[in-house]
Amino acid sequence: MTGARRTAQARTAEDIRDRLLARLDARKKEITRLDEYYNGDHPLSFASPQFAQTFGKLFETFADNWCEIVVSAAAERLAVTGFRFKSTATEDSQQADDAAWEIWQRNNLDAESSLAMTDAIKLGTSYAFVGEDEGKAVINIDHPADAITESQPMNPRKVTAGLRRWIDSDGTTFVVLALTDATYTWKRGGTRPNGGTWSLTEAARNSLGVVPMVPLRNNPRTHRTHTGWRERIGVSDITQIMGLQDAIDKTVIDMLVASEFAGFRQRWVTGLDIPKDPATGESLAEAWKAGASRLWTAESDKTKFGEFDVTDLSNYVGAASMLLQHLSAQTRTPPHYLIGQIVNASGDALKAAETGLVAKVRSKQLVFGDDWEDIMRLAFRVEGDTERAADTSAETIWRDPETRSQAEVTDSVIKLKTIGVPLEILLEEYGYTPQQIQRVKEVITSDNLRALIDNLGTTNDQGDPTLPAVA
Repeated sequence: MTGARRTAQARTAEDIRDRLLARLDARKKEITRLDEYYNGDHPLSFASPQFAQTFGKLFETFADNWCEIVVSAAAERLAVTGFRFKSTATEDSQQADDAAWEIWQRNNLDAESSLAMTDAIKLGTSYAFVGEDEGKAVINIDHPADAITESQPMNPRKVTAGLRRWIDSDGTTFVVLALTDATYTWKRGGTRPNGGTWSLTEAARNSLGVVPMVPLRNNPRTHRTHTGWRERIGVSDITQIMGLQDAIDKTVIDMLVASEFAGFRQRWVTGLDIPKDPATGESLAEAWKAGASRLWTAESDKTKFGEFDVTDLSNYVGAASMLLQHLSAQTRTPPHYLIGQIVNASGDALKAAETGLVAKVRSKQLVFGDDWEDIMRLAFRVEGDTERAADTSAETIWRDPETRSQAEVTDSVIKLKTIGVPLEILLEEYGYTPQQIQRVKEVITSDNLRALIDNLGTTNDQGDPTLPAVA
């Protein structure tokens, strides 16, 4: 490669780096705002200037936070249990599952995947970067404030560039830019985030031929920028409920203010001359202070005592409940997740209440499943497994997001068995992971145990279930 060509490539890489850094900085404000709402750091909205001036400092740390519950309701039902790749001439599909799961476990993705999907749900997007260490794939999860990708305008799923940024302990900022043919690393010293000059520290050829970075987008949408650039963006589940969250905070704060100033019965008295201290001029009203052991008396028959009614706070409770119902409907979060009360609710009623959430989670499984399959294909590409890396039929296996009792699941499995569904499918329906299914298949080695499985759900002449004895 000539020096002129290397210079042209470096200049192009620097242009892409600066463009992605500018986009990363441009969305920092929105990401910070979403993160604050998730953590319960909400601004005092819908308040008049006088209210904010009087009570703003008093309630600046208060938040009746529902954003975290909305995010967690979906995130906690998203759990990858395995991967399924097509069979080859030399190995079956279960072995392919084992190879993928070994990569998954080696990279601690049981926990890391949960972080990645939670960040995507609350912030719109998170990222996975697939690197290499001694021939093994290394998968790192990046926060959207530290990473960004760029795709082809007419093919948003094809990533053409990926950028990662981090700050070292000594304040040095590092940037890695991954392109389809090369990877560049720059660093910049100084305490100012945007100060100093970038210096190229490493430039290496990318032998993979693809950008080893995959965005995990929540609720992806096609977006056209003001410059006409078309891109696929992820949308946070919090975005649509920020206004409702602000309204709930304001309503509850109003209730707290009302309880402070009008939540107790205020007493009044008329026709009473309260003497004053001749020396200081202060009122001598000690005799009319309220107390359990005090009796109020007056000599004049014109003196009258009374009290104002206590302020009814139920109107605030009703308004807050209405807003929570709107939040529940708009986010498809079950009402009992928000209200926290279950009174005489049947299992069918609770299942019906969770129907919207289950449908929402299944929709996320479709989107995130494609992303995890791309990540695993990249990992196999890094490790030199070209067959699995090119397997477009790969499938992500998820834990069932629907809440079902063990009796319901068992009944379903028995009915499926009666129509001839194979053992592997039955165990998967029961909730077993591919690894657990493999263990069951290894344990079932005797004819008696196989007969036990084969006769599952059979009955005798009296209708009682029967199973063969195990020697």
